[in-house]
Amino acid sequence: MNKNILPASLLMIITFDVSAQCSETRANAEKVSGYVYLDENKNLIKEEEDRGLPNISVSNGCSVIQTDQNGRYEISLAPFEILFISKPANFSLPLDENNIPKFFYRHYPEGTPARVANTSVEWLWPVIAPTGPLPESLNFPVFEAEEASSKFTAHGFADTQAQSEIDQDMLREDLINPLVNNPYSVEFGLTVGDVVFDKLDLYDRHKTMMGLIGIPQWYLPGNHDINFESPDANFANETYKMHFGPTYYSFNYGNVHFVALNNVEYAGDGNQFDCDHLSYCRGVYRGYISPTQLQWLRNDLSLVGEGKLIVIATHIPLLTEADDGVSERITGPYTENFSELWDILEPFEYIYGLAGHDTSHSWKVEINHEHGWSGKPWIAHTLAEVRGSGWMRGPQDLRQVRDAMMQDGNPNGFYVLRFDDTKLTPEFIPFPFGPDSAGRLRVTLEPNLTSPETGSVNRGYLTEPTKVVVNLFDGGARDSVWVSIDGSAKELMTYIIRTDPFAEMQYEKFLDSDDAYPAPVRSAHIWEYPLPTALDNGLHSIVITAEDEFGQAQRGAFTFEILEN
Repeated sequence: MNKNILPASLLMIITFDVSAQCSETRANAEKVSGYVYLDENKNLIKEEEDRGLPNISVSNGCSVIQTDQNGRYEISLAPFEILFISKPANFSLPLDENNIPKFFYRHYPEGTPARVANTSVEWLWPVIAPTGPLPESLNFPVFEAEEASSKFTAHGFADTQAQSEIDQDMLREDLINPLVNNPYSVEFGLTVGDVVFDKLDLYDRHKTMMGLIGIPQWYLPGNHDINFESPDANFANETYKMHFGPTYYSFNYGNVHFVALNNVEYAGDGNQFDCDHLSYCRGVYRGYISPTQLQWLRNDLSLVGEGKLIVIATHIPLLTEADDGVSERITGPYTENFSELWDILEPFEYIYGLAGHDTSHSWKVEINHEHGWSGKPWIAHTLAEVRGSGWMRGPQDLRQVRDAMMQDGNPNGFYVLRFDDTKLTPEFIPFPFGPDSAGRLRVTLEPNLTSPETGSVNRGYLTEPTKVVVNLFDGGARDSVWVSIDGSAKELMTYIIRTDPFAEMQYEKFLDSDDAYPAPVRSAHIWEYPLPTALDNGLHSIVITAEDEFGQAQRGAFTFEILEN
């Protein structure tokens, strides 16, 4: 995709009003004022001796202003808008009982309306209760915190997405149990959408479980966090907003400015997008950033230093593609008006994108001159999902948790995001292996050894020609993978876009059973090497070493036994 030569599908953007106008004269807007202040005694009450903090960004969802030297702000706020601040670096926020940051105020004087766009709405899930008239002063307390000036870590979670209480059980076993009491010592967690799977009454239990990790948890909505009974996009996330606050916002940590965007545009109840004219569209929604959000982002980033790392978090990926130069290029879901971000991001040298949504693949796309981007290349990273291909996919282990392997052969899992000034290194942690195992890659022989005995494992007759196939989990074209066979010198393996033979075998094995996987798809992180044809009978070893584009090294070993024909 080139910014200067865009496909027709990207030029034919449908105009769809997704939020209130940015004008200061919008209907029923009132002036609101208050302070952002240092709450030293943490009583959450603005007292005379509490020091106001200058230069803190405050927004109504479009306009962004900064507090004066006394920490005071004044801004307009209309009904159904959410007022929020951007958490400053070196300060922390009050948290609710589930460790969700309290940085916003919902202005819903009469609550979520029961009539929208001249249509009566029967909300399926609880929505926002009346907040009454604006308070005389809306104050935001922050606490002093000792943040590292350049180095810190965070968790990245994509698509936790439980659809039932049993799904929540599996989420708890896979994700929550290993992370209770924050064993990775991260500063916060960020979930990039699809918090649940359409069943919005699961939010309460989900928040409680995530709160057990013991760190602040930031969220943004996905296509499965929508109130589908809403007649338009303006009220598509009322239940999400009731639980988590604004659907887009920003905050600061260290030398990083985090931006959460809602790029799921809902067509509205009974409405459909004309997908024939769109490159990524699912009828009732599409990947699209609203004009109001783009204006807010322009305003937000105008107050951010150009030396910052800008992390753009969305649910639907900004761009997904992979090309090995030999196989047919593969693509996945992306954001229709992605290129509209570029002018806004152009002043910044350091950028990283985080997304979820794709249950088939994980991707790491380098945004560079081939896409029309003229600045320093940066990564648009579609994370492997916490729920993988689905909590009901694959066989159960001894915990009664299903395997949920993704269609590209990647296990489900989560991330430790390591920040060092303007550099981000994402470490993928697959379930259920953990940080100290060799579970970051998988080695398979293709074709597999022909076994003379039912139940034998990697022991049998060799078929020629045979390939060594490696799936480097969450890898990509800029990574390097080497193979050593029986202690020989390392040889570089060939990157190729293809299906994972292990995923193919598991798909066939469990086909038409209650433990079935979805059909495998071509993967963006596979490497091949031809197995030597003159191997003796007996035991053999394969050692795989890998280094990804961030300098992270992985190692894996595989043994097999050749029997005499």
